[in-house]
Formats: sequence, structure tokens, C-alpha cells
Amino acid sequence: MTNATAAVLEPVGEARVALESVDIQASLKGLYEEVVVSQVYRNLEAINIEAVYTFPLPMDAVLLDLSLELNGKVLKGVVQRKSEAEESYEDAMDDGDTAALLQQLEPGLYTMNVGNILPGEQAVLRFRYGQLHRWQGDSLRLHLPLTIAPRYGDPSASGLAPHEVPEHALSVDHGFTLRVRIEGALAQAELDCPSHPIVVSTRDGITELSLSGGSTQVDRDFILLLKEPAESMIEAIAAPDGDEHVVLASFHPVFPDDMPESPRCVKLVVDCSGSMGGDSIAQAKKALHDIVSLLKPDDYFNLIAFGSSFDMLFPEPVIANDKNVRKAAGFVEQIDANMGGTEIGAALNAAYGCGKIDKLPSDVLLITDGEVWDHERIVEDARHSGHRIFTVGVGSAVSEAFVRGIAEATNGACELVSPRENMSQRIVRHFQRIDQQCAQSIHIEWPVNPLRQIPATVETVYAGDTLHVLGWFEQPTGGIVRLTTTFEDGRSVSQDVPLSEEPANDEALHSSLPRVAARIRMGTLDSEAAAELAERYQLVTVHTSCVLVYERDDDQKAQDIPALRKVPQLLAAGYGGAGCVVSRMQFCAAPQMQECSSADYFSMPSFPGSQNIVTFDVLISALNKRYPDSASARLDINTIDELVELGLDQAIADELYELVNENAPVSDKDIEEKIVTLFLSLLAKHKRGKGCSRHVKRLMRQASKQIALPASVVEQVADLI
Repeated sequence: MTNATAAVLEPVGEARVALESVDIQASLKGLYEEVVVSQVYRNLEAINIEAVYTFPLPMDAVLLDLSLELNGKVLKGVVQRKSEAEESYEDAMDDGDTAALLQQLEPGLYTMNVGNILPGEQAVLRFRYGQLHRWQGDSLRLHLPLTIAPRYGDPSASGLAPHEVPEHALSVDHGFTLRVRIEGALAQAELDCPSHPIVVSTRDGITELSLSGGSTQVDRDFILLLKEPAESMIEAIAAPDGDEHVVLASFHPVFPDDMPESPRCVKLVVDCSGSMGGDSIAQAKKALHDIVSLLKPDDYFNLIAFGSSFDMLFPEPVIANDKNVRKAAGFVEQIDANMGGTEIGAALNAAYGCGKIDKLPSDVLLITDGEVWDHERIVEDARHSGHRIFTVGVGSAVSEAFVRGIAEATNGACELVSPRENMSQRIVRHFQRIDQQCAQSIHIEWPVNPLRQIPATVETVYAGDTLHVLGWFEQPTGGIVRLTTTFEDGRSVSQDVPLSEEPANDEALHSSLPRVAARIRMGTLDSEAAAELAERYQLVTVHTSCVLVYERDDDQKAQDIPALRKVPQLLAAGYGGAGCVVSRMQFCAAPQMQECSSADYFSMPSFPGSQNIVTFDVLISALNKRYPDSASARLDINTIDELVELGLDQAIADELYELVNENAPVSDKDIEEKIVTLFLSLLAKHKRGKGCSRHVKRLMRQASKQIALPASVVEQVADLI
């Protein structure tokens, strides 16, 4: 495993990556989690720099504070309107001071700017966020996003400035460390970590876990699944909120087993774009087979596969008889991640427009990794489509903001599934939601009428899924809060949550609940009112940013404009077929510890497009001769002409020339050398490059650390192999 405490990143071009390590400390008690993230930046150059790191957080994360530790001093950040915070940051750059700026770009996507780090300096940025979790059935899924997979489309359409757009590298050597503390009833829960090997210990009613081996690479999200008896799934907590008192009531509704099922019309839409290659498309195909097997004879369905274009199995929804189900199964067998880009909007519009069945509700079940920019327009179209959308987000680094956002906007539901999670269980749960009889009315009854309630009205409740309801009161309120759901057949089901007049005795929750509640309330306000509320509660949002300035003595001020240093993302495990998670990791109870190399968990299958009949045997043989194990300290192939001389097929060379010409306008004089290095690095990792000697592969790995290219270029080069 990578040792994050000793990690030093290799150069990217002539510069050095400034991010040295990431540490995450999480605490979970009940359904509230609080997380502290520490990012360590170090300037390894002889000039002052500005480090820029775009990174993911959970969609529900509520940013609470930011601090900077530099030269023995600790400074706290202040939340301001976005334009004001940017002005404060730029003023600090002009004055030669050091400053940090934390911004939300879109739900779940943030950028940290740290400007004027002087040569040799280390800056430690720490931010804290809170998050409310939800049960889905008997499972709670703790999700810590760690990497951003390449996305399809134009990031500027989502409002990202060029310096904020994530870039991807084949090798990023900084690691992350993690410790999770679980208190209360959940400390006795059954745990499963499908993403990472972990070490677990329990003492004095508290469970703690950490990564086996101490640290590892940031090539996938961290996932922890908890299973718990039903009696611990409902709760209410309260805290003072200025002159008011806020109460969070969390319901876990259970409906009768004999609820009648009615026929349905389900349109199945599956992402077959290049980004789905490897793990994701394998998961998607398994999901579709499970779905088809769950269709009842009186259901109607259709199936649409999409990439740059879409392929619809039937012109309109058809009955789920044996003939149509067999045809669908054959269609599923043929799909692959070979349909180009992710034009998800066109595919969904086709699903909406392919017809409805009289008197049957129409639902869409969408399977995708969600890796698209500018998805707000797609969500808005879905909101007016007349369809509920149920999403299954697959992969090691799903775009949660899209797959959850489109589901919630249409009163559907979302399931996220990483490699090695139980896909069948998630699909069955979705079908139970789709099958559930529609509620005629949903009513929340408090012991005293609240000053306000969020959500003001509840439109949908699904059995087994947590429903969070917030109420504000003038005085502490005791008694019970009741959720009553009345169905079309006249039956009603109620669930009670007891309230205590005493506020939460947990200090973190006591201080954070009003701010978390304010963040949720912002979703009901217009932009100006939301910005005012964010400033009052000091919350980082799309309207506000957090800034801090470290004022230097005159003789310590930076004299020049800082050089920009973007921190590249490590390509997500399994992305586009670039890696496949092949074996299941198990955690062990302390004191035993299992230390395993990442090679134990990943293999490198073919990239999309590997059906190319061109072979690379001559080139590989020439590389092995050119770089014998006893010599050659660095890769020194800089041009495509040199590759041709070594035996590269001319047709592949022509494609590489075209890529160089397409990317020449970026004013990168070394673009040809970078593309050559990228091509050789991908070949060395690919199964078609298995003939490369170990020394050649090491040279390629070393060289790949020195390049960072847009994801689109990485994909195009990968398609040539």
C-alpha cells in the first residue's frame, strides 16, 4: 500500500504536484455523520505557487468550517458571498500574502485554491462537513467520494473555469488515510466494506475502523455498509436554533406485506458509452438480466441502450410475454460500452416519447455512471416528463449529484452500486418501490403546530427508506410526531417518533443541527434569500465561498504572481475498462491485520476498442531491445516517427498524428511527446502489451507520472489499443 505519510509526488511537466496527502476522520452517531478532511500541500519548487484541487464530496455534505495551518499559525475561514470571497482572495494574491478559497462548483463538486505557498512551505488545509444518512431497507450506506471520473461534455457549460476543470493522470502517487468512529446503537451493526480492505476494532461500545496497511491510493470511493435491527432506525433529535428550536424527525416506514401489486410500464435505459467500460458495463448487464427476470406477465416494458446515439429495442412498450422477454435478454447480451459519448438527454427523451400504456403509470429505470457535465438541463426535462425515474449509479466513482438529483426531482429513488456490492439486492429494492401502491395522502402530525416544516408537503414515501422531516418551534416540544400514509385502497399506515423536550446531548450535533437544517431549508428559498441564510449560518454553497488570508510580514511576501499547479485526479478504478476490481476484500477484526498490495485486487483488461486487428508484437520486441534491464534510466522516445521506426503500424501512427494536430492549439509545445508517452504507458498496462519486459513497464509507469492530459485525449488514445 502507498504510505501517505512519506508520499512525494512526481513532477507533472516541469512542475511538481503540490498535494502531498489527504487524511479523513469520520464520526457516525445515529444518522448524523461529521467528517474532518485534512489536505497537506507542500511547495517542492523554487518559486511561489498556487495549488488548485477540484475534488468530490457527498451530495448532502454541509460544509461547516475551514482552517489553514501555516508556519505554526492556525487561521479560520470566513464565509462570504462568492464574488466577495473571490475579491478577498485575489487581493491577497496582489499583496503577496497566502490565502485559501474553498468553493462549491455544483452539488458534490468543490475546488480548493491555496495561493502563494512559498518554496519549501507546507500548508495544511482542514475542513469539516456534516451529513444526514438514510436507511434503505435494513442497510445504511456510508459513502466518502475520493475521485472524479472523466465526464462527457463541456465543463464550461456547468460554470467551471479552466483552472477548476479536473485533469486526469495515469499515476498519482499520493495516498489517503482514514479513520471512522461509530458510536451508539450502530456500533453493534454488521459491517461490510466492498471498496477497501479495513481493520475493525470495538471497545467500550465504540467501533473504530481504518484502512488495512494504513493508506492507499485515491482511485475509488470509500464505501461502508451497515446493517442494523429495525428498532434502532427511527429517532428524533432537537437543538436550539437562535430564538427557535429545531427538531429532526427521522421515519423508517413499514407497510403491510399484503399490499396489492398492479401492472406497470417500465422503460429501461442503459448507458453504453465508453466511460462504462469494464466494471460498470458488467454491472449494468447483470442488472438488466435481473430486471427482465423480475417482470410479470402483465407488465409492459421497453429497453433503450445509448451512447452518442441510442438504440431502442421496441418502437413502443410491449407486454412482458415469453417472446418479448427472450428478445430483451438477447439484446442485453449484445450490448457493450462501445457507443461513444454520453448523450443521456436524447435517450431519456426517447424513453419519455415512446408511448404510454393507458391507465398504467410510466416509470424509467436508468442505469448509468452519471459522468456528464451540464446535467441540470437533463434533470429539468425529467421533472416535466410525467415519469418517475429510478436510477442505479454504477462504478467506482459515480456522479452522485446527477443520479440522485434526477431521481429526487421526479419522486423516484436512487441506488448506488460500486463493484463487489450486491446488484441483485438493489434491483429488487427498486422494483419493490415501483410496485408499491401510490399514496393518496401523506400527513405529518406534530404535538404542536410548527412555525415551519421542511419539506412543507411530503409527496412520496417508500417502504424501508428513511424520511427526514424538520420542524421549527418557539419552545422545546415533547410528545410524538406521526407519519400517516393513506393508500388508494383506503388503508392507512402510521408510524410514531417520540420527541424529547431536552435538546441533543451530543455537542457536535447540538451545534451542527441548526446549520444542517438551514442548509436543507435553502432548497426552498430563492437565490437571494438562500445566499443570506448561507452567510448567516456560515455555510459554503453555490452562493457563498469560504476564504482566509495569512498576512505575511513585508520581508516574507511573495514577489511574483504564483505559478498555477493543478492537482490531477487518478483515473478511477474500472473506468473505461482501465482496471477491473476482481476479488472481494474482507476486513478483519483487530488485532489481526491483512496487508495486501493493490495488485491483489486489480487486473488490467482491454480498453474499449481493443478488437483492433493490428498487433504490437514488433513494437514491443523493439522496446525490450532498446531498454534492456541493465541500462536505460528513462524513457526517451519523443516523436511518433520514432514509434514508426520501432515498428508501430502506420494506421495507428496516423491516428496519433491527428490527435496531436487536434490538441496543438492548447499551446503545449510538448503535446506530441505527451501523447507518445501516454500511448506507450497505456500499451504497457493493456493485455496486448503483456510482452513488455518488467523494466520497460517500469519505465512507462515512471514516464506516465510526468504527464496530465484531458480525459478526452486519454479515451481517444485508449481506443487505439
